[in-house]
Amino acid sequence: MRTTTPLCLARTAITCVAALGAGALAGCGDDEPASKPAAPAASAAPAAPASFAIEATADGKTKKKLTFPDSVKAGLVTLTLKNSDSVPRSAGIVRLLDDHTVEEFEKAVDKEGAPIPAWIEDGGGLTAVKPGQTGSVTQVLAPGKYGITDDETESGDGEGKSNSDLGARGEFTVTGPPSEAKLPDQPATLTATDDGQDEYGFEFDGLKAGVNQVRFENTGKELHHAIIFPINKGKTIADVTAAFASDKPPKGPPPVDFENGLGTQVIDGGIAQNLELEFKAGKYAVVCFIQDRKGGKPHVAQGMIDELTIE
Repeated sequence: MRTTTPLCLARTAITCVAALGAGALAGCGDDEPASKPAAPAASAAPAAPASFAIEATADGKTKKKLTFPDSVKAGLVTLTLKNSDSVPRSAGIVRLLDDHTVEEFEKAVDKEGAPIPAWIEDGGGLTAVKPGQTGSVTQVLAPGKYGITDDETESGDGEGKSNSDLGARGEFTVTGPPSEAKLPDQPATLTATDDGQDEYGFEFDGLKAGVNQVRFENTGKELHHAIIFPINKGKTIADVTAAFASDKPPKGPPPVDFENGLGTQVIDGGIAQNLELEFKAGKYAVVCFIQDRKGGKPHVAQGMIDELTIE
């Protein structure tokens, strides 16, 4: 889902993110010998996630492509994105209700601050993966038709045609009945919250320097993502908040390091995904640039910006 916003700094910010992911492991058990009394049945091991492999390729600078399966079974799914291009590539997904198309989805979210239709649900997938690398996320997918898009731009500044505009988009189907699969717990959590009115924020637990296995969850009623920027030396979260609240071009160096930002894709309320995030020690600004479903200002302009300290 496109993350455009009228905020001047945000035009650069939303295209400078990168995220990696992690899957889940399943265990197994041993049976008791037949000569012994029957033991109580052991709890069933959690099912391994289904695999949904995506590859990003290019034919020059004017033709982009995402290759992926036509379908996957509903339930726990690990989506991987192999970037065979020479520039960062992404693969965001969204569930499309009432037989709407991925082209209709892109038109609906292309205008800044516009209402987000009710037929757009769930979300997820992967943010930017660097050239030659592979990223992954794991989430529970509900049955239905999904759109998949790559909204990275060749210029890297959020302007011009996106990779999706150049052909990197499509649709797939999640088949079967709804699944009761549960997303495995992770050592660290990153949670987007809102009260359905005017209170927005983030909660963090267990995040530390190094590679983190993270559960990103949206417990609110609106769509959210988490874009995370290192705060530059000598700057504070107050400086970052003021910069993102201004419609004017910044004077001097920005208060955050756009080049080393990281983050997540957009997910709906009640949705979660497991992914991998790597941090260096320091202070970070965590921001959401998505607007309410009814439209209006992005959440960062309504206070959805928090400071994260990594040790």
